[in-house]
Amino acid sequence: MAKHSFSVPFSGSSQDIVAKAKAAIEKAGGKFTGNEGKGDFSVPTPAGTVKGTYAISAQSFSVDITDKPFIVPGSAIESQVRKFLEKA
Repeated sequence: MAKHSFSVPFSGSSQDIVAKAKAAIEKAGGKFTGNEGKGDFSVPTPAGTVKGTYAISAQSFSVDITDKPFIVPGSAIESQVRKFLEKA
């Protein structure tokens, strides 16, 4: 069961949003696998690793955080993901 779920609307192609997500996660030292439809990721943080899955439908990048450090709120993860996708 997901610990936190959210969607980020985007413009442009699904290939572009996947490339942005992959670049941001790998820059942070994480791992990203998937394609223009769905995939998964993990990102190390000082508090522990954040893991999740994503799916793309129409112009929506949906994220399910499946594992995260107890002390890291889901809203903080969501905020960071939104920043990565908006500026990338």
